[in-house]
Amino acid sequence: MAPTPSHRMEAVELVEEDLPTSPTTVGGRRGGQTARPSAEEPPPGSEAPPGAARRGVARAVRRWWPIALPLVLVVAASSAVSAQRERARADRVAAVPGMVRPLDGAPSELWRVPAGPGDQVVAAGGGVAVVGDRQGVWRVTAVDARTGDERWSTRLTRVASVAVEAGAVVCPGGADVGELLVCLVRAPAPVYADALAAAPGAARIVALDSADGTVAGEWAVGDAVVSVARRGDDVVLVTEDPDGIVHAARHDALTGATRWSYEARQAVGSDGYVDVASAEATGEHLLLGGYGTAVLDLDDGAELFWARYLSFVLTRSDSERFGTWSASRGGALHGASGRKLRDLPALPVRPAVDDGTADDVVVLDTGRELSAAGAYTGTPLWTLDTDLEVALVVAGHLVLAAPGRQMSVDSHTGEVAWDVATRAGAFALVSDGALVLTAEPGADGAPVLTARGVEDGVEYWSRPLPAGTSSLVVEGGALLARTAHELVALG
Repeated sequence: MAPTPSHRMEAVELVEEDLPTSPTTVGGRRGGQTARPSAEEPPPGSEAPPGAARRGVARAVRRWWPIALPLVLVVAASSAVSAQRERARADRVAAVPGMVRPLDGAPSELWRVPAGPGDQVVAAGGGVAVVGDRQGVWRVTAVDARTGDERWSTRLTRVASVAVEAGAVVCPGGADVGELLVCLVRAPAPVYADALAAAPGAARIVALDSADGTVAGEWAVGDAVVSVARRGDDVVLVTEDPDGIVHAARHDALTGATRWSYEARQAVGSDGYVDVASAEATGEHLLLGGYGTAVLDLDDGAELFWARYLSFVLTRSDSERFGTWSASRGGALHGASGRKLRDLPALPVRPAVDDGTADDVVVLDTGRELSAAGAYTGTPLWTLDTDLEVALVVAGHLVLAAPGRQMSVDSHTGEVAWDVATRAGAFALVSDGALVLTAEPGADGAPVLTARGVEDGVEYWSRPLPAGTSSLVVEGGALLARTAHELVALG
């Protein structure tokens, strides 16, 4: 046969699975010209060979992949978005001081590191730093939050010997402090015969790089320090000068440069009374007392409220608002500018842990009952007779507690979601945003961690805590158990 002219050639598509995988045999003869019966049409009564099913699936895949592939991509993208949202939610929960990063189930022990009962724990740069006395030296030791492996260790100052008064190191924490771990370091002061005349030791602020522990900044503090707090990458110091005047200032943590400063109107004890200055930094405010009462805006140092010495005005910060109360003045709620919004019969409740889900409600505790009103409208919402104290605000619920009892109340309606008896001796109450975690003695007296739903009170699990656990610590979303000589991470 003559070759076919090129202009008459036709394209032929060869499909790999249609080709024989072994030489074709017909009638026992190898290489015959007649093909075996089609795999797609087996003879009656016979079964399709295994390869036929695979080829059918392959052809179906070729036929439907333009539709199936986009569906797969949509599902994958949806899963990725969902996972990203869960991580973002977990990060938001962990950023609330005192809140545990959401747990997948009952936690197990992750690692242990040496720690004394007086050691401070601070979350910094994704790690956990332990501040304490190590062989006569105040030292900060940072460990990996997942493995407990040591990342770095930095010496801050010596521990006082027998001949001098004790020095101290304070490193403010709560949520993860980020790239800078800032510590107030007080050097030991000499011992004097008259303890009241003893001059305070020299103090300085030391800013450590959270990644490697190197000193990133250091500067001296002149007056006696009343308190120290963090505000972003800045530090807020309250000091008292030799004349008894209280000063407050916000400084750059690295250089000590002053952002704002404030001087009290009166000296401590200016009316002839012996008194002590006090200070408390909350989310938005600095509350000062001892020489009088003042409320400052943490951002710019503006004086939002002041009452003279011996006015005995108590203050309490509630998100961007704050409350004041005294026997002579009564109570009042003030807005962000300090302007009085309305009268209050008592101070607003401010629990140790608050995720912000009830900021539109002002809750008051008169000792015999709890009551709530709209924060912006003043409209009374509910009243509840109870002697329990508000321990947590989580997911729009107030979690109340007292020895042997816990209760969860809807912050907007006052409806009691659940009320359960707990074991006597419970010593901690924390939350991961969905569960209330309580450390309490088990049936044999050994400590256990019990998890109840914030909304339903159901006991989801109970897990033994490390032997000798005396307290729970939450720093930067990490759940830590303290024993007499160790810090144990749970997760």
